[in-house]
Amino acid sequence: MKKRNILLALLLVFSVVLAACSSAPSSSEGSNDSSGSGSEGSEDKTYVIKMGHAASQDHFAQDSAEKFKELVEANSEGKITVEIYPNGQLGGEREMVEAIQLGNLTMAFPSSAVLVAFSPSMAVWDLPYLFKDHETAHRVLDGEVGQEILDSLSDKGIKGLAYWENGFRHLTNNKKPVANVDDMKGLKIRTLESPMQIKFWSATGANATPIAFTELYAALQQGTVDAQETPLSLMYSMKFFEVQKYLSLTGHLYSPWPVLINQSFYNNLPEDLQKVVMDATVETRDFNRQLSKQDEDASLELLTAEGMEYTELTDEQKQGFQEAMSTVYEDVKGQIGEEIFDKLMGEVGL
Repeated sequence: MKKRNILLALLLVFSVVLAACSSAPSSSEGSNDSSGSGSEGSEDKTYVIKMGHAASQDHFAQDSAEKFKELVEANSEGKITVEIYPNGQLGGEREMVEAIQLGNLTMAFPSSAVLVAFSPSMAVWDLPYLFKDHETAHRVLDGEVGQEILDSLSDKGIKGLAYWENGFRHLTNNKKPVANVDDMKGLKIRTLESPMQIKFWSATGANATPIAFTELYAALQQGTVDAQETPLSLMYSMKFFEVQKYLSLTGHLYSPWPVLINQSFYNNLPEDLQKVVMDATVETRDFNRQLSKQDEDASLELLTAEGMEYTELTDEQKQGFQEAMSTVYEDVKGQIGEEIFDKLMGEVGL
């Protein structure tokens, strides 16, 4: 009887072990892990890049993101999938940068102004009338100074890959035509969330208020602010012509989009996939800049067709804005250090 019980017990143990082995997952199954950690030893590991931006789906920002997605997915042979979240679906630009730090978002390309809170060096791109044209901006951003400033984000858990383009910024308001800096007195203007921009708009006599871009249309509609400043293509895609009457072609600021990725995600990618991401960012940069120029040329005509009245400033009128705003140059020099400031001034010829 005892021998029979022992035999039955052994058979039971054997059957449990056999069942456990038959239910174990195959070692060839792949892992889809957006953090890049995945299953150890899996040759089929895949990755997901969640990319966010604040512009609408009608803006060339979306076309740029889709170009990046196309290149990455094709050149990684399906090992990387890119998900795009436009129109501030994942929050304002500041929130998206914080999400990248935390690893809740993989990539974004926000306005450089919001990055000053993460790296003081980013303040250089807030300097009014820094770049005289697109060519100068591209040369500096793609060069040594531009890369040094991108690298200043690395200790915040963020890797800067390159600079895409938002374009030169211009002024709109719903009160009166603005041709001279004196016309700014008393206007309530929305600025980006940048102390430097608040200061230089205040220097024109305007009342500057920082408001998140996702809240800007409502602020203009409700009269919280009278004026705003963005590139022409954003004015049109966001339908600001519905709540703004007057456009002034001030060209006061060139607005780059630093392309950011979570540092840990990038570091955990195999080297060949890091190259895929970097190459796609650079190729998209060139594509994006072509779209920016095309949209800038077309948007003025579209805005005027919607009823906006525009004023093209003379060089003398622009000089008046530049002189009023130039007080921030010394502030930025003190903030980022004399060495990099002087290097930048040499690059742009100021």
